[in-house]
Amino acid sequence: MRWLGGVGVLTLAALLAATPSAQALVVALPTPGQMAVQAPVVLTGQVTKLEEKLVAAPSPGLGAKDQQKYKIAVVKVQTVLAGAKPVPEIRIGFIPPPKVDPNQPVRPRPPIGRPGFGLPELKEGQEMLFFLAKHPHADFHIIPPMYNPIDITTDKGKKQLEDVKTVTAVLADPMKALTSDKADVRGQAAAILVMKYRAYPLWGGEVDQVAIDAEESQRILKALAEAEWKNERFGQLSPMQAFYQLGLTEKDGWIQPMIAVVPGQPAPDFNAIMKDAYTNWLAGAGKNYRIKKFVAKTANP
Repeated sequence: MRWLGGVGVLTLAALLAATPSAQALVVALPTPGQMAVQAPVVLTGQVTKLEEKLVAAPSPGLGAKDQQKYKIAVVKVQTVLAGAKPVPEIRIGFIPPPKVDPNQPVRPRPPIGRPGFGLPELKEGQEMLFFLAKHPHADFHIIPPMYNPIDITTDKGKKQLEDVKTVTAVLADPMKALTSDKADVRGQAAAILVMKYRAYPLWGGEVDQVAIDAEESQRILKALAEAEWKNERFGQLSPMQAFYQLGLTEKDGWIQPMIAVVPGQPAPDFNAIMKDAYTNWLAGAGKNYRIKKFVAKTANP
């Protein structure tokens, strides 16, 4: 920090080192809202049976030589929320747990829904909210890493399902949400859409940045300016986090505000300062800015 006349002056980027770049160093499970935004397919269903034969297929993102054996669960589809046409059932491949040697102590596999990084194991009768992607080389869907399904028979699961439905409704009809007469609805929709457009492909790879529709871009940017900016847990779908995801730079006319911190005085309201700076940018240098979405250069491996 640089000191001028007893007043510390630093950029907000330094003050917010914990958000979001520093927090990215700590791997966190995505929230249901994040999963709903980024998963190609979102649906609810019940596991009706498990196929006996394992299916060998390349691991997505690792090349055709890296083969993985999948157990296939047949799921009766209840509701398709995003990314697919209504179908009666869907096949979901998952990596089955290793066979247990009764003579060797093993660590139990974390169950579905428990916070953690354990691989999900599907069983007959489970009624779940699934976040899926089509396997790029096989005739079934898979569960992306850390996108564990949610048990919707529990009170918590039912609440998470309602939250996800809010997200998928925005994705299904962005302009309806962006033209709502309620600022909080417009702001939430803008945050959801920014996260959608600024999300990297699930399996990685090189991307291009392509400008979205000009009218939609302006509505999103305006909705962010009209929304309330407040601290949220990293990863939440909030207008403030959406601003950071835009990735504005000096090339976009964005000038990072300088914040004066006076020792012994209350800390400045950084959210308010950033919102004011963003609002002024949008009215000036950013008035013709268009949000760019990440698009994979090539098909997922």
